[in-house]
Amino acid sequence: MMLAAALCAAWTGQGFAYSDAQMAVMSHIGQAIAGTKICSKVKMAEGAAALMLAAYEVKLDDPVIAAVVRSKISETVDAWSDRTEAAACAAVLALYGPDGSNVPGLLLLKK
Repeated sequence: MMLAAALCAAWTGQGFAYSDAQMAVMSHIGQAIAGTKICSKVKMAEGAAALMLAAYEVKLDDPVIAAVVRSKISETVDAWSDRTEAAACAAVLALYGPDGSNVPGLLLLKK
């Protein structure tokens, strides 16, 4: 998250241009996207993601937001690189699956 904060400050030339809630949305979106990369059994719930992005006015076409999300994806994928896919799937479902503790329903099991 420190890299994300630095990117925001560097890009805008000022302190945080985004609220804590918006930064949390960026983090959750990045982690959920990473979840789809480390667990082949899940996919993004596009409707849930779109609602969350709209509710907090987080626009993925904003270059700073896109950089923060990419940073979180990379950070998460790297953190899971030495673990099994089964462990990764269990973790991402626990956080973002239908009964997830972070954002329930952001990830769905593929059919």
